[in-house]
Amino acid sequence: MDIKNKPLSFFSLFFHSLKVANQVFGSVLALCLIILLISALIIAIVIGGAFLWGPKVLLPLMILASLLMSFLNMLFSTATIQIVAAKIEKRGFSAWEGLTGSIVPTFYIILSVLIITIPTQILLFAAKLSHSDIIVALCSIALIFAVLPFCFTMQAIALREEGPISALRYSWDLACKHYGRILLIFFGFTLFFIFIMLATVCVIKAFFPTLLLMLMSKLNASILMGYPGHAIIGALILFYALLLYLYLVIQVAWTGLFLNLDYLSRSSLNRELESALAGDIPQTPQPAETPVMPEVMIKQASVRTDAEADPDTARHLDQVYSAQEHLARALEQEEDRMPTILFDEDMAKQLAENEEKMRQHKEQAAQRKDEEDQQSIKISDKPL
Repeated sequence: MDIKNKPLSFFSLFFHSLKVANQVFGSVLALCLIILLISALIIAIVIGGAFLWGPKVLLPLMILASLLMSFLNMLFSTATIQIVAAKIEKRGFSAWEGLTGSIVPTFYIILSVLIITIPTQILLFAAKLSHSDIIVALCSIALIFAVLPFCFTMQAIALREEGPISALRYSWDLACKHYGRILLIFFGFTLFFIFIMLATVCVIKAFFPTLLLMLMSKLNASILMGYPGHAIIGALILFYALLLYLYLVIQVAWTGLFLNLDYLSRSSLNRELESALAGDIPQTPQPAETPVMPEVMIKQASVRTDAEADPDTARHLDQVYSAQEHLARALEQEEDRMPTILFDEDMAKQLAENEEKMRQHKEQAAQRKDEEDQQSIKISDKPL
């Protein structure tokens, strides 16, 4: 599912949800089996505790078991969100990793659910005190519209590592920016799955009327009607597998919508921040650097190339580009700037040797200058 480039429409979101649900159905089924095994272990502990300690501990154990069952139910939803998000973002993620990584976020999700549920239940209780079905219906519809911006709270906790309060705020800010689109997708999926359930009931009623009665009544009543036991077990497995698949499609669609809106909001925020920073910082044109030294070296090389035919000119250029005179001039300047301090004998000896070398360099330079002057005089005496 490509969720980063552009907003997803209802149909693209629906078909991608079916595709991703098919891909992660095995992992979610394995997760469901793990939850069922843990639930069976809890029930066995309750039954064993009631058998060992008597009926007096049955009620506390049942209360504890119901709380653990609720926690496992929420844990299953949180792990499913993480598995689905990993598949959408093309990351490897197993059912066991989703189960172990969802323990702490599940506590945060329970707290956030309590924060939303308690005020809504108080409002519904106040509406029921009016003893008017119309007021209760209008209050329920208003609460649906009011609570809808908190629809991404579980995704914010499970995928963005937000706390209970910050996840509610995160979901509110994200959903309010795209409230109309979220509302249309919500009603679209609601109507679609209502249609699927009605179609399923009609098909079962048309082809398996006894099975429909079994599903709508108790299991012992269906057994008394003489329906085969293996058919009942198969029908129940098929029914719960269908419910699991429909739940998975809804979870994939909602998680994919959250990731899409989240990426779009983050990218737009980054663009606004970059434009703001670009507007605050003045862009001063940088002057072009002129490559002075490369040109000098090229000119020097070209002069040397042209002067290879005349040995006198080549010798004169060697004297011009010789570093000895520059070194002598630099040493003289250093001597002028050198402060008066006390030297030992080795340093005085070194200075004397340097002065002797300087004197020799000056004599050699003067001698070469005299030779050049004599040669130039001889050249000028030649008749034209």
